[in-house]
Parts: sequence; C-alpha cells; structure tokens
Amino acid sequence: MNRTQLSEISWEDFSCLAGGRKGVVLPVGSLEQHGPHLPLGTDTLIVEAVAQRIAEETGWLVAPPLSYGYKPQPGSSGGNSFPGTCSLDGHTLILLVKDVVRELLRHRLQRIMVLDGHYENSLFLNEAVDLAIRESNCKDAKVVVARWFELVPNDFFKELFADDFQGMALEHASKVETSLVLAINEDLVKKDKMRDDAPLRRENYVVLPEQPEFIPRSGVLTGVFPASKDRGQRLFQRIVEECVKILKKEFS
Repeated sequence: MNRTQLSEISWEDFSCLAGGRKGVVLPVGSLEQHGPHLPLGTDTLIVEAVAQRIAEETGWLVAPPLSYGYKPQPGSSGGNSFPGTCSLDGHTLILLVKDVVRELLRHRLQRIMVLDGHYENSLFLNEAVDLAIRESNCKDAKVVVARWFELVPNDFFKELFADDFQGMALEHASKVETSLVLAINEDLVKKDKMRDDAPLRRENYVVLPEQPEFIPRSGVLTGVFPASKDRGQRLFQRIVEECVKILKKEFS
C-alpha cells in the first residue's frame, strides 16, 4: 500500500496498520484572513503540504486536515472581524481534536503527530490530546504536538530575511507565510495585492472587545517583502527536516 492519505485507503488496508509502527500526522489549521494577497486557508495549506512531505519521507499517513481553528487575535492574526474568517470557540476545538485523536487511538494507531499551523490553536491542542489519551486509556499511546513556526530557529529566519524579520509573533500574512505559499502553490498568491502594513497600536496586553487600532486595515501584521518562492522553498524544506527529526527521535 503506497497511499499516504488516510482518507484514500480502505478499512481492510487500515486494519493492517493497527498496532503497527506506522504513524499518522494530523494537520490542524484555520480559516482566516491572510491579507488581500493570500487565501483564507493559508494555515491549513501549509501544514497539509508539510504533512504530505513528511509522509513521503517516512511512510507515515496523513489524516484529513482540520481546517478551522481558534479565534484569531488582533495582535497575532489580525482579529476575527475580517470577511471569510470562520473560527471555533476554544471548547469546540478541544472537543473536535480530542475526538479525532481518541478515535485514532481506539483503532490502535498509537503514533501520532498533531501538526499545528495556527498560532492561537496552541494550548487548546495540548488540552485536546491530553484528554484523548486519558479517555482512551491507551498505555502505549504517544502523541507529539508540534507547531511548525516553533521548530525553525530564529537564526534561520534571519538568514533568509535578514533585518526584515522581526519575530514570528508579527509574521501573520507577512513575508514568512507569503514565501511558503509561493513555494507550495504560487498561483494562490495575488502578487499585485502584496503590500506592507501594520496596526496603529501594539501592546503587550489584550483589550476586548477588539479595538480597530490594534488591527491593520489589510490584515497584514508587518512587512510582506522580501517574500520569495526561493526563500519559501528553503524554509519549507527546513520545516520538513525538523518534523522528520522529531519523528525519528520520539518514535524510533
């Protein structure tokens, strides 16, 4: 069986995997604005592409992606008010991921990587996995929750983007994600719509309800340039390499 997509194999194929050494990557993204130049599904697009490459290099399977995430925050994703942004409450996200992971464990797929592409999902995924393992009572289970944007050292981002890189916290819809989408599917990037932007205010605290001055008008948190396909390809390969290292370290 050479297929890597869990949704494309039969139940008989699946039954051969149970209790074996093959694992599954569960990509989790979001459906949210990424400026006027990137698609709403950018977060999901990135983790799904990374998961597919991981599967090709390791023989693991890829579960159907979860394409909705927790509510974007003004200071990290531009807020929840843009047209097309469709979000989950934290409780809903926890229950969704918990059920999926629990079902994989129930079918004795006990080696799982949850690959996160959306900053705000973070602690909700940790909680979901913890609850799934507890409910499944599966003693041999091991689940890694990895966030691609935390796997790559800052020095590598600096190497790619020099002083234009100001940290991943400000990179929503900016040069990093734009470069990755250019590398994954260049046709999805509206190059004539690429522009630098920033909110009028940045603070180290949250104000609710959302305040307009904390949200950039275009949804881009910082500079888009110098985004490029070549930089995206180099970054994409580094993300895959870091993920494969984790699988070898944790599941060998």
